[in-house]
Amino acid sequence: MTGAGFVPPTPSAPADRPAPVSRLAGPAALFAAAGPPPELAADHRAGGWWRDETFLHDLYRTAATAPDRPAIVSHRAHRPAGHRIVTLDHGQLARYVDRFAGALRSLGLGPGDPVAFQLPSWWEASALTLACLRIGAVAVPVLPTQRAHGLERVLGDLRVRLCVVPDAWEGFGHAEALAELAHRLPWLRHRVVLGDAAATGAVDFAAYFLRTPHEQLPDPGGPFVADPDRTALAVTVMGLGDSFTSTLHTPNTLYAGLRSQQQSPGLGPAPGEVSYSALPLTSLASLLFGVYWPVAVGGTAVFQDVWDPDSCLDLLEQAGVTRAYAAPVYWAEVLAAQRRAPRRPAALRLLLSGGRTRTPAGLLAELPVALGAPAVAVWGSPEVGLGTVARGETPAERSAESDGRPLPGLELSPLSELPRAPGGPAVERLRVRGPAVCLACWPHGAETLRLPWEQDQGWLDTGDLARADGLGGVQVVQWAGHRTGAIFLVPVAELEDALLAHPAVREAAVVGYPDPEHGELTCAVVVPAAGADPPGLPELRRHLTARGLAEAFLPTRLELAGSLPRDAHGGLRAEALRSWLARLRPGAPRPPLTRHSGHPQELGELRRQPRTR
Repeated sequence: MTGAGFVPPTPSAPADRPAPVSRLAGPAALFAAAGPPPELAADHRAGGWWRDETFLHDLYRTAATAPDRPAIVSHRAHRPAGHRIVTLDHGQLARYVDRFAGALRSLGLGPGDPVAFQLPSWWEASALTLACLRIGAVAVPVLPTQRAHGLERVLGDLRVRLCVVPDAWEGFGHAEALAELAHRLPWLRHRVVLGDAAATGAVDFAAYFLRTPHEQLPDPGGPFVADPDRTALAVTVMGLGDSFTSTLHTPNTLYAGLRSQQQSPGLGPAPGEVSYSALPLTSLASLLFGVYWPVAVGGTAVFQDVWDPDSCLDLLEQAGVTRAYAAPVYWAEVLAAQRRAPRRPAALRLLLSGGRTRTPAGLLAELPVALGAPAVAVWGSPEVGLGTVARGETPAERSAESDGRPLPGLELSPLSELPRAPGGPAVERLRVRGPAVCLACWPHGAETLRLPWEQDQGWLDTGDLARADGLGGVQVVQWAGHRTGAIFLVPVAELEDALLAHPAVREAAVVGYPDPEHGELTCAVVVPAAGADPPGLPELRRHLTARGLAEAFLPTRLELAGSLPRDAHGGLRAEALRSWLARLRPGAPRPPLTRHSGHPQELGELRRQPRTR
């Protein structure tokens, strides 16, 4: 049994990799075939970026030397008052990792098998992630906002063998949705439900994973196969249309991100750090801030399952959080809550804001004043995790016109010595290179992986567009794909298709627009159908909800237009549309056709514009 006195397994050298295989052999074989070239791995190890251990070795060491130290503090909003905080120490977490690993093994899971879980920010998701590493399986986190169609695509494309969901969460029946689509997924051997499992004939997570002491069996969890250079995590990102891409990370690519922060003064998690992330635990940011990195430093992870700014402030104080990360929209709500009921978490030493959206300069300036800790803006991506940090040390960083400078060990292409066009910094594809870059990317349906070291001298294209800020940093001018959104990246093509299904809509486009409090929000630009009454935003939101679009993806602004700007090939000129939106300032003269969204704040108005083709 894991706990005090437990001796962690001896680290082993990375195993030799088999020759590349086709997707026809299945994702498990495809992922198992991926591995860094020996010379690259040796270089990263020599530089201290990679190691021969994994996060499990860190966990077992802390469980042996300080088993009572808190490992997870989890806030569960729907529990009775006084019982909402769940705390696990490192000894308990290590035992549950072995227990869950044993449960997975007993259900036939092993090295390379994809294991999906669509759970809120509960400690069980953290233990499952580490249990997958324990048996060599690939953890496939799925955001709880993903509905049946998206979940089916992920489970089917990755040939997931086992999926864990709650019975219901925030009004959606996850267990029922999984049961309804399971017959179309021949590789899905087990449905596991946390909650009422009997209603859908699923494996009962509480009975089989939580309460069955698999860790007491001989060789719990099977052979210790945690390999620092083997795929351990597949983060799936929605792309254009119905496309998905999985970025594949190993324990070493994830660990390199931690090392790069530790080499950046005042940024890296310190031993025993108490770390908080406001994003869902199944996002890469929260997996880093709430699972892997706290374990690596013997610290404490803090998260809440339902976002609420007042609860966040209370939790930061009660848990003694020292380092907190959130998207700008979350921090804006925290500041509003702090104004209503002033309080200042005493232990806070660093605030991080950003990720896939820029932090407004005013928000970045107000955070330290209100919460008493330095605030920095960061940029990151699924391919690299945390990539840049803007400390406000340059005018561009202070005015939010720069996303900061790369962390140690990471190279960014806009900062490389490339020829520049006259007249200013060139905008180019934002490419990354370094030890924290993911092992590979897999566009779902492709027969091979995209391996960074096999193309373009090791550079990996993130899909973002950026320019050098002239002061050693980079400014991201457009995020990857035709997606938008501050908290969740919105699947634009899916949203546009759903809008076109409305009888009063002839053309539709979805674009992002900047918002001083939320960073970026979503606008639907609609050309009404001939002879139809122009639809209103509440009507369109109801229509989208009825078609299965999640609340997080719904537009918060609607504009009516006579036509959409298109190029010679008929493609939408998205930048022209964004420029047009930027000129529609609040308070400007409005034509007769004017409506409001019904949103608590006025986010925009409806306008009929002349045809612009």
